[in-house]
Amino acid sequence: MNSFNKEEEEEKIKEDTFLIENLPGAKEMLSLALPNINCLYYPFSSNECQNLKVFDFVSQKNVNESDNNNFVSIDIKNVPNQQKAKKNKKNQNFNNNNVPKKNVQQKNQYLPPQPKFKVSQSINPDSTWKIIVDYNKLRLEKIVLNKEVKITAENKLILGKIYNLIEDIDSKINVFNPATLNNYENMKFFGNVSTLEDNSMKELINEANVFLTDKIMSVIMTSVYSSHPWHLKIKKLGDNIYIDKMDNSEIDLVTVNESDETPSDELDNNINNYKRLAIEATLINEFIKEQIIDLNSEPYNCDGPNPFVDEDTNPEQIEHLGYVYRVWKLDNLKILIRCQVHSYQEKVEEINVAEKNIISSDEDEEEEEEDEEKNENESKYEFINVYALNEFDKNSYLNKETGAVTSILKKELINNHLKLTKWGVNCYLAGIEKLKLAFVTRKNLKDNNNHLISGFYNIKTKELLKITNFNPSIAWGIFKDIIDFVKQTKEDSSFILMKTLGTTTAKSMLKLYNVPETYFENLEEEE
Repeated sequence: MNSFNKEEEEEKIKEDTFLIENLPGAKEMLSLALPNINCLYYPFSSNECQNLKVFDFVSQKNVNESDNNNFVSIDIKNVPNQQKAKKNKKNQNFNNNNVPKKNVQQKNQYLPPQPKFKVSQSINPDSTWKIIVDYNKLRLEKIVLNKEVKITAENKLILGKIYNLIEDIDSKINVFNPATLNNYENMKFFGNVSTLEDNSMKELINEANVFLTDKIMSVIMTSVYSSHPWHLKIKKLGDNIYIDKMDNSEIDLVTVNESDETPSDELDNNINNYKRLAIEATLINEFIKEQIIDLNSEPYNCDGPNPFVDEDTNPEQIEHLGYVYRVWKLDNLKILIRCQVHSYQEKVEEINVAEKNIISSDEDEEEEEEDEEKNENESKYEFINVYALNEFDKNSYLNKETGAVTSILKKELINNHLKLTKWGVNCYLAGIEKLKLAFVTRKNLKDNNNHLISGFYNIKTKELLKITNFNPSIAWGIFKDIIDFVKQTKEDSSFILMKTLGTTTAKSMLKLYNVPETYFENLEEEE
């Protein structure tokens, strides 16, 4: 019995000696440890590797053989016991035992400060709803419009009163000479009028078979980037499809730092909670449109007055902007979109001699002259939209250092990527080639009613969409795919398009439900 134990003990010593002598070298150890980004601890140098007695490949940490409590074998047979032991250590602190605190602090210094807002689903599906299609992020990103499909656009109607942009506004308002943002609380803004409430849409019913607004279209086209929930209602009546929003919908508000995907209720009881920040940003964007225009200039020659004003409305309270009803064509789809236009300016023509064909026939010259006469007004002026980025937790927009604007834009592309993409899409849909970004900050960080404009940044629509990685082929592909599912129902039907909370790749992201015909009527009665 004793001899058996002695032989067994000698055999075990040989196995342990073999394991220690055949541990991986420094380079092999690093190559095994470094690729594991989720490891709790890994060697930082070759010297550390050479001094290791035992290295656990399961827990990815160094082990002190003399410490019986912390000793972990590299034997694969003991893996289940190792994992069980780790679960039992409830009070173990990873930061104290495994991760160097200095590294954690240095890493956090480079993370942009973002508020964490409490967000919930915009609507809860009913048991009577029938799911038509369920998209996750991977599926949405793979939907691409066929290259053979030609996309064209044409303005059908321009209504409202569009004024000239204030001349040299960039030099008049800047970080060295900030201006107070005027308050236009008495003005009436109609940008949130829904699709079905727009009588001009009804007058153009023969021009298209899909009807919606630029706000609605932009949330669909940018759904792949969105982390916040929303929902839209869709009605199919005969061959026509109407995409609309609910009253007081979340898409009516301009969000702030919506790229933060970690909701929290830390800020629920002050002026910096999610809802109040969104209302503040929305009002700022409405006010800035009025402040950048010259009311003494000659208004643009529109086809008619503001479509949402009645006879009883005070003229001084009517918003000063225009609405372009623009038809986009994708094969058999004709999509009528109502788009906002904020101002206009004299167009600066960019002539590229290299691209101009020197050898041209007389017929070509005659056709060019006819086109020039026909589009004289359109070629003389160009539309400009302005949008405001606003900060609430500090006054970095007032920084006078060189290169401050560049650093601000980089930060905003992180915190407000979705919002900037939407603004670019709105201009793209309206056929606007340039836009202005205004920088607005609070006069007092504890007061959300008084603001300063610290300057503007001019950018082309194409450039903005490029730096936000917006892909028109994917955007139009997603929209067309949804419409195709709606068209599959032969009878008149009602639908809910629901954007779920979060942007997790594997989880459901966008859902299309078929709802009972009476659902919207009952909802309006409840409201």
